[in-house]
Amino acid sequence: MANRRSAFRQSDVEKVLKAYRSAGFSAPVIIIEPERITAKPVEAAADTAPNEWDEVLR
Repeated sequence: MANRRSAFRQSDVEKVLKAYRSAGFSAPVIIIEPERITAKPVEAAADTAPNEWDEVLR
């Protein structure tokens, strides 16, 4: 089976980090998925509601 080409490169992640720094934010929380990169400010990531499955799996 052939390896699939990546949807993004390391330089894409570097661009996200550079954009956050130039906007005055600290380093973001970066979530890397097979088809996309999601970046959130650290403050926004802390405000998210807990996952209901965290309680179920304990």
